[in-house]
Amino acid sequence: MTSGSLSSPPKEAEVFIDAPYGGLFGNTVLAHVIEEFIASPSVVYRPKDLEELTEKSEPSIRSALATLLRLNLIEKVSSENQPPRYRVRVESKKFVALSFLAYAMLDDRDGSDCMDMAVHDYYSNYVREKFESVHSYDISGTSYEIVGARDATSRKMGISEPASAIYTGVAV
Repeated sequence: MTSGSLSSPPKEAEVFIDAPYGGLFGNTVLAHVIEEFIASPSVVYRPKDLEELTEKSEPSIRSALATLLRLNLIEKVSSENQPPRYRVRVESKKFVALSFLAYAMLDDRDGSDCMDMAVHDYYSNYVREKFESVHSYDISGTSYEIVGARDATSRKMGISEPASAIYTGVAV
């Protein structure tokens, strides 16, 4: 092998390289269409675009789109007198889960940490406030954060203070 060239994948892995999600869901039209939407969440697709990208037939693409609409993974964004156009509903938890799965497949294949970073980012930006309360205090010119996990009882009762706060010892 010459310097700078890529090594070939193992023979047993070659079967799954072109299959969405490494073949986990088979090699179906639906899996291919899902993969396109998840891989490019900001793209608005016409059915014709998906036919070309997946190399699948118009009726099978139309069927996959109908299924994804019914499952609320995608939404139609064109008006009645325009050709249909669709985009993924990025606020859907199904979208988030499928994105994590796509990263997990890369991590398992390449030994990377994409999913860990994505989970951390998602938790930090969208979930943390629901499960933790963070209070900052300034004592003698030093800032401290107290982080406490909210328990189910305090959440149900609408109490914003944690049932038991834990001093993290982190000076901010």
